[in-house]
Amino acid sequence: MSTAVNIEGLKKQFLECPICNELFNQTNRHPRVLPCLHSYCYTCLKKLIEQSKYACPLCKSDFFVQNISVDSFSKDNTRRDLLDFVRAGDNKSVIQCDECENEKAISRCKDCFRFICKSCLAAHKTMKTFSGHEVFALDGFELSMDHVSEFRHAGMCSLSNHQKNPLTLFCAGPDCQKPICYSCCLTSHMPTDKKKHITRDIETVYTEKATSMIEKKDKILKTEKELTGLSKSINEQLDRLADNVDTTKTEIQAIFELACEMLQRRRDLLIVKTDQLKKEKDTLLKKQDTEVINFIETIRDACIFLDQTVATKNHSAFLLLSKTISDRLDHLQDTNFDKQPRDCNLISFNKANLGAEWQRFVDTVGKVSSSSAFSPNTKVTLPTAIESENDFDIIIEFFDYDNAQVSDDMIITCVLFERADAPLTSLGELSLTHIENGKYQTSCKIMDTGIQRITKVEVMMNGKDFYAVELNTMIKKKQKEVTTIGSDLYWDFIEDTVIRGKGPTAVKSKLGYLLSGPKLSDVNRKLGAVGMFNILTNHKMKEFKVESLEIDIEHENENTDSINMYQNISVEFQENRYVAKLPWKHYHDTLLKN
Repeated sequence: MSTAVNIEGLKKQFLECPICNELFNQTNRHPRVLPCLHSYCYTCLKKLIEQSKYACPLCKSDFFVQNISVDSFSKDNTRRDLLDFVRAGDNKSVIQCDECENEKAISRCKDCFRFICKSCLAAHKTMKTFSGHEVFALDGFELSMDHVSEFRHAGMCSLSNHQKNPLTLFCAGPDCQKPICYSCCLTSHMPTDKKKHITRDIETVYTEKATSMIEKKDKILKTEKELTGLSKSINEQLDRLADNVDTTKTEIQAIFELACEMLQRRRDLLIVKTDQLKKEKDTLLKKQDTEVINFIETIRDACIFLDQTVATKNHSAFLLLSKTISDRLDHLQDTNFDKQPRDCNLISFNKANLGAEWQRFVDTVGKVSSSSAFSPNTKVTLPTAIESENDFDIIIEFFDYDNAQVSDDMIITCVLFERADAPLTSLGELSLTHIENGKYQTSCKIMDTGIQRITKVEVMMNGKDFYAVELNTMIKKKQKEVTTIGSDLYWDFIEDTVIRGKGPTAVKSKLGYLLSGPKLSDVNRKLGAVGMFNILTNHKMKEFKVESLEIDIEHENENTDSINMYQNISVEFQENRYVAKLPWKHYHDTLLKN
């Protein structure tokens, strides 16, 4: 499908120097391309460099290079092709025959790359030299970008003794990377040293590089689409902000009507504050939107430039520009940008200190607040592991889009989640206290021992959702403490399996193995001196009082030597009961769990 062309628009964008507004030519006003892909005529660019002005007048990109001169920047020969294309489509232009003097051209030969008059056209039809040449008439020529390539000029070698040679080859050597002719290939670009000179067909290289850059263009158009979406989000946020400001003002007005004259000055102050916040947010968001739109225009300019350059199918001219174009596309692709509005925080009105005691707080009543915090830069800190029933801290820090800590006065709350859809209802919504600039903290504890981990924290600012972060904080069960069971309770738990040892004895029970022993006073009074003591089972009398410590024994066939070793190292009698060192596994392999 043909693409219609606006002649004046094409001239303005591609054929006129943006500084002097003169048409490009092949002499002192030939176009030179900067790394940002904006072109200026030789004369104007020379003046900029002489004045040490190294910023592109259009996009302000810095183009300074070492040993800078006009020749540091590529000449754009595709503009010559485009100029002939525009001249052919401009009814006001009279095109001269490229072969005859003072003769009007009526056709163009695609193979000779030249405009020809009526006489030359007749020669093309009769002479064998021109047999097979494709000629088209300028009268009735369809002006569309699909036909730009029909006006391309032959790339000719610029060396003095090679000037009639077409540039049909390309030296792909790392230090060359330029079109060459056959004579160049046989002289200064002989492929004897494969590391310095690599001769390739120019059309093949053109196809490869054009294809590669069109692929880059497709990728960067995705970035443009993302930027367009971002611009839409910014403007939607501006609309929401404007609506929010109206709502906030209405709320302020309604509250302050109750306070009458005593609150009028305060009301005005808050409205001013609201307007100031809106202005700051407008400025920030509009500045971002301007940056986004400029970036979009930059991408579009680069893509249009590439399309125009490729459309000419001028191999040599394109390849002279290929590195500049490729570098620009790479630069644009690698350019980082904030991928959401830099300030998505609406303005809220906090109705603090209003009500029956409003007169006492008339100077502080109400509050207009918002924040410059940028949610992607929010930092949430929790321990990587938490022990249930123990206090732990949650720290949340807020930064603006430029990673500067914010000092806004905010109401911060958060909710912890065990799973994405399962908040910890036992904790509810936690309120955080402002510690210092941008840093908020709270302490809490998890009492539910069935909770295994914290996977997400949702942060609310001024009562509205602000940020969510995924975590993987493990919840460990609190280590059991020493348990004492008297004989009156112990009688109901024990079974008949007894592991004997000196001192406390391990007894299998419904609670697991119990490390038990008598109070010394009871032993001395009723048993006298004993070297080994058996725990009472349901086959014995139960009047003995015993002290016990709850443990788990992995295997039932633990030998008495193991029990004795554990008792000697880890158990001692203190204050009328046996005390064991925890955890058990640090002192004996067979007693693994408390």
